[in-house]
Amino acid sequence: MDRIKHLLLLFVLISTQLGNAQQNIVVDETIYLHANASTFVSGETLLYKIYCLKSSDKTISPISKIAYVELVDSDKKSVFKAKIKLENALGQGDYFIPTTLKTGSYKLVAYTNWMLNKPASDFFQMDINIVNPYKTNEKTPNSNVLTSNSNTLESSVNATDLNLRLNKKVFSSREHVDLKLESSNDNIKEGSYSLSVRKLDNIPTQNSISATTFAAIASNTIVLDGNSKAVLPELRGEMISGKVVSKSGTDKIQDVTVSFSLPGKSFVFQVVKTNSEGRFIFSIDKENYNPNIIIQVIDERADNYSITLDELPSINTTQLAFSPNNNLSYTFKESLLDRAVSSQIENAYIHRKKDNLEKQTTQDPFYATKAKEYVLDDYTRFKTLKETITEVTTEVYHKENNGVMHLHVTDPSVFPQLPDPALVLVDGLQLQNQIDLLKYNMKNIYRIDLIVGRYYVGPKSFNGLVSFITFDKDFASTQSGSSILKTTILRPQLKKIYNNVDYTNLADNARIPDFRNQLLWNPDVKLNKDSQTSFYTSDVAGNYEIRLEGFAKNGTPVSIKELIEVKDTATN
Repeated sequence: MDRIKHLLLLFVLISTQLGNAQQNIVVDETIYLHANASTFVSGETLLYKIYCLKSSDKTISPISKIAYVELVDSDKKSVFKAKIKLENALGQGDYFIPTTLKTGSYKLVAYTNWMLNKPASDFFQMDINIVNPYKTNEKTPNSNVLTSNSNTLESSVNATDLNLRLNKKVFSSREHVDLKLESSNDNIKEGSYSLSVRKLDNIPTQNSISATTFAAIASNTIVLDGNSKAVLPELRGEMISGKVVSKSGTDKIQDVTVSFSLPGKSFVFQVVKTNSEGRFIFSIDKENYNPNIIIQVIDERADNYSITLDELPSINTTQLAFSPNNNLSYTFKESLLDRAVSSQIENAYIHRKKDNLEKQTTQDPFYATKAKEYVLDDYTRFKTLKETITEVTTEVYHKENNGVMHLHVTDPSVFPQLPDPALVLVDGLQLQNQIDLLKYNMKNIYRIDLIVGRYYVGPKSFNGLVSFITFDKDFASTQSGSSILKTTILRPQLKKIYNNVDYTNLADNARIPDFRNQLLWNPDVKLNKDSQTSFYTSDVAGNYEIRLEGFAKNGTPVSIKELIEVKDTATN
């Protein structure tokens, strides 16, 4: 039912864009981003969780499936841009602070395509300080706010609704910490939360934006009338758009058939037609993070066209305001040195504390339910295509003419056979001229999938389908031309399972130094009666802030902070 609603909404939005709908459309969407800190030293990692919410009541927004995060420097240039996949309006990502970034003030900005219909002031903006101790004569951001060591509880929920319980407040190095999060409120329990445990020091830092503070800031909804040209939301997944151009200026650009191939394990293949302006839009809703895409014009006169791809949505950085810089103060140079040394040591041993990528689900091809499979290991192996289609896939035959080869699928229900060729894919990449396959070693092919008869993909029909699946999913075509666009695009960050150091057996890591300032980052906290989070302290003594941020099911913001102390074991 939700999918039907989304499709209906997309139809209304497209109609609005074309000027055919007279009803108003309300843009009711905003972004909250919880970052693990607001001041970083080169070599550290910015970690963040994204909440896509309704502007009106801060409940989750069902509209956008993609969010964007940018880091903008004081020269108002974007130094980092990430695309984040949203699942149930939630997403996560990270950014390793390189030594190429200079010391200074930065802005972390988060938004969605749908939010581009709102003014830039409605985008999520967070001040970030970056200190690069490896470059001399740098300046550090001016800030009137220092990291607070006060043990304060900040929350927008009643204390009886959510309790944060620790087994104690003072720990030694590499000691186990038990943290329980308890709630009897169903709205709180079914909310979405993220948890950070990070060391405090005296390096100047900006105030982090809590969920409570964010909810108190007015975030307006925008009403678009039927004549406005709206930026469409990425309702089902990533939107890849572009334009077909007639090189001579005389060929029609409307109703030109264009295909999109995203090769790989769970490949994506789509076909659409252009509108009156020659424009096309593809929507990717599959889990495939390959950045290499191929877009082709499917037409007998394809060489008469060229393809241009639209750039990613951008923000007006000229409206961003940055704090002035002051000279680096000696009062916290020791802390900077400690942070720099800690990050170097941790990065040197990163292979022992590496984060894991979340396993991607393998999805069947779009034709899977109708195809006949030939797993070639079940048959006598042949090296060439001609031998394979003669001895194994006997429904397939080929025709060659002037360096162009097409594969056809015999349809026993039709006589004479239709002249149209089959749709031919290799790992999801469409080959309009299958000449590349003549010299390809068929021993690299795992299986061949066949469909006999007329087969439709979007608005285009083919006389059958032949899909080659290789073992390594790495087939590359040599075909080129103005009507074939091969390029790379920004893809969503892979979801990670962040490493949680385990000292259950102290002997296992006794000789490995532990200089973590970030003891825990959990972007997917679950609350229930028995919810328990555990982590271990590091060898770095000091005060650590436990910070929980998020939103309850009914949109209530939740922000809780607590302190623990880690003492140097050697001084005890």
